[in-house]
Amino acid sequence: MKKMIYLILIFVMLGLSSCIKIDIKLPDDTNFSDLTVNQRDNFIRYIYTAYNKGAGYDFDKLKSYADDANYKYDDNVLAFYKYLVGEYTLNDIKTRVPFDGTDKHYDERIITYIKSIITRFQTDVNNTTSTNWFIGTFNEKVPSMPSKYNSSFNYLNPELTTAYDKRTELINRVYDLLKYYYGSDSVYLFGEWFKEYFPTKSLSDTELKEYATYLVDCANAYTNTNLTLNRKQSTTSTFYKEKVIIKDVPVELLLATSIQESRLFPGSFRAEVINDNIYAVSFGLTHTLIDADFLYLSDSNQDIGDDSKGERNFDLLSYWYFGNNRNEETYFSDWDLMTVRGSFLYASTFLELIYQKYISFIK
Repeated sequence: MKKMIYLILIFVMLGLSSCIKIDIKLPDDTNFSDLTVNQRDNFIRYIYTAYNKGAGYDFDKLKSYADDANYKYDDNVLAFYKYLVGEYTLNDIKTRVPFDGTDKHYDERIITYIKSIITRFQTDVNNTTSTNWFIGTFNEKVPSMPSKYNSSFNYLNPELTTAYDKRTELINRVYDLLKYYYGSDSVYLFGEWFKEYFPTKSLSDTELKEYATYLVDCANAYTNTNLTLNRKQSTTSTFYKEKVIIKDVPVELLLATSIQESRLFPGSFRAEVINDNIYAVSFGLTHTLIDADFLYLSDSNQDIGDDSKGERNFDLLSYWYFGNNRNEETYFSDWDLMTVRGSFLYASTFLELIYQKYISFIK
């Protein structure tokens, strides 16, 4: 009789457990392994919202922006992240992330300006060699101005390695996405930016695959080598940590952010305009925000800049961590945001700072 009672109790417990919602933990091969799936997905949206709108908001305000049904960029980044980790297919991306042709904000003067930077990269004898001409255009070490680079900056240019988990799968996913965006006839996609800068050239499937490989290896180098940055100036701000170790940002999140910002084209940009005045420009692969007064174009164009170099991400990160004097391009300049390394350096640093600020609200 007792045995029968025990069996009944066991079946009852099993039945109850099947009705209970279990908060599943993520597998251990991601940087978010200590979060549940729901926590991870929300945190990715919040991180990107802070990246896009600014990290000065308290958590409740940030959450309200991310949860706004009219704000879709955070959902795009989450979709890209899920694609890169294998949870979504390319077809999912095609249906979930619409083309953003109506959101193209560029100015022909800035295109000409970027073309001049690209030309200097292509003729720089110190440029890191590559048999792939497209990679060779954007693979400068930082700081990229030859007169400002010295060996003390080597640590900001971590070596690329090929021995890490998920490399092959990640390269293939980035490659498939590049092929899709390279061949898509819509503004603001990789193919349209490419034709803008290189109208007489083309990229073969082999060259696209090599570029995908370079992007993945470079993104991995900036997220999985414990790159350590020491703050170079004193501040009462709690956001700019005295020491930043880039160790919490998954390579997939850095890449997903880049896909959302530039569709993986390094020469991409977005002019930030208020009252017909370009006050800042989001530059490069990760669209790091730089004040328009840093562009020499501001000297001869009244509608570019306002003669006051504001505190944008480029200036602040350069000052706190990379050695620039305030409101100066002492070592790092807008040139660096045109490089893959420079874009990943600034974005991974900012994403890590955002992670550190808001993680306590998630766990």
